[in-house]
Amino acid sequence: MILSSLILLTMQAGGMEASLADAAALGEKGNFAGAVQLLLDAGIEKSTSAAAWNAYGTWSSKLTESGISSGKISGLDAVDAWSDVAAIFEAAAKLKTPEAEVWVNWSEALLNSNDVKNSLRACEAGLKVHKKSAPLMLQKGRVLMAQARANYGVGNDKDGEKSYSQAEQAFLSAMKASPDTAAPCIRLAELQWTLLNEGGHPGLRQQAIDNWKLAAKREPSGVDSAQVGAWLGSDSISVFDVLIQMQPDNVLHYWYRGAQHYAAGPGSWSKTRDDFLKVLELNPSFTSAYFFLANGAMARGAELSTGGDQSTAESAYTAAAKYWALYLEGFSGEYFNTQQAAGPQALKDSADNMVWLAGKVEDPLHGIILLRYATNAAPTNGDAWNNLALYYRDTNQAERSRAAYHKALELSPNDPQLMNDYAVIYHYYLQSDDDKARDLYTRAIARAQEMLKSGSVPKSDVERIKTALRDAQNNLKKLDAGSRKNG
Repeated sequence: MILSSLILLTMQAGGMEASLADAAALGEKGNFAGAVQLLLDAGIEKSTSAAAWNAYGTWSSKLTESGISSGKISGLDAVDAWSDVAAIFEAAAKLKTPEAEVWVNWSEALLNSNDVKNSLRACEAGLKVHKKSAPLMLQKGRVLMAQARANYGVGNDKDGEKSYSQAEQAFLSAMKASPDTAAPCIRLAELQWTLLNEGGHPGLRQQAIDNWKLAAKREPSGVDSAQVGAWLGSDSISVFDVLIQMQPDNVLHYWYRGAQHYAAGPGSWSKTRDDFLKVLELNPSFTSAYFFLANGAMARGAELSTGGDQSTAESAYTAAAKYWALYLEGFSGEYFNTQQAAGPQALKDSADNMVWLAGKVEDPLHGIILLRYATNAAPTNGDAWNNLALYYRDTNQAERSRAAYHKALELSPNDPQLMNDYAVIYHYYLQSDDDKARDLYTRAIARAQEMLKSGSVPKSDVERIKTALRDAQNNLKKLDAGSRKNG
């Protein structure tokens, strides 16, 4: 009889172990309901394994979180759902040799059900069994912070201060219990930063920063770069310096540090540039970095120009033109949609900006990218079409140049310079439709003569019109002579 019972228990244990593995496989695929039901079908509620009950509670937690996120569970039903989950972990805590994680999970479920008082009790009960458990100390600190906020919320500042002090001690204990992990340092830093932002305690600023830096030294992989920036803002730069020292090839550290330098304004341009260029060096697919480089260089150019250093400003503008082109190469559609959503004026301004920058490029292919955006954002911008035609011409894309000149002339049908330049494409580049070229040259000559004779040409435009007249006359002579040599 004893032997039979042992065999039965062994079979049950083996079956539950397999069910736990199958439930984990389902849960990892996001099928939390399936994982929970599988464990119920396997008889989890009759199990005496604390680990098995903890798994049951864990998948039940995931199922509850999913239901709340989707809106299927809300209001008091959410409170009840978390209370049910807490009951599962409480049952696990009463079994033989439960791990500290059971009490952490029990406390968290109670905290989610807004039962702060019993959440704290669960932590304290767990610490009686696992006296040196850093995760339990951390959980206790989190619950105490929630308790402090609740006290402050009802005007009980004295008890709120006491709870914050107790939370600080819990985090310090966790730091001591787990000297190689980042989490205790981060939790303490977050508490200190919270107190700082709630008023008073100015001395906590540096303490909080130092604790984040300590976390970075202890366990850089345990520090979330995005969270550091979100919490500390510009004060996060020194933390990123440590993270980069510890993990020099982590692209996200450079990204978030670069974002803080960028936010600091054009005075930090060189640091912004260096960080985002490092991002691209480490991961060339992070081409959205060009947005920060483009805007940063543009702002730096404006600052230098205002300060009277026009020469250096031009270098910054040239860099901005390059980076804008590289950004738009991958994100033209997204940028267009953003500007369009901001309104017609924003879209027009963005087009004007790209036309202006196109005049600063060193690589004509970059100019084409900028001007293609501009003609899309502002289809009636004649300068954009004219300049695009020039860049197409200079990069031996004659047919595209012809199409762009055609559009430019549609928008400015009486411009003799446009007529001449349009004719040049037929004459020298396409070497086709001489009648079309001759007609354009003839019209350019007549229009230029008419404009100059009328005396109505603005002084700033007289030389351009004279040049158009001279060029059209010379080109027409060469066309009639059969010459295809431009220049």
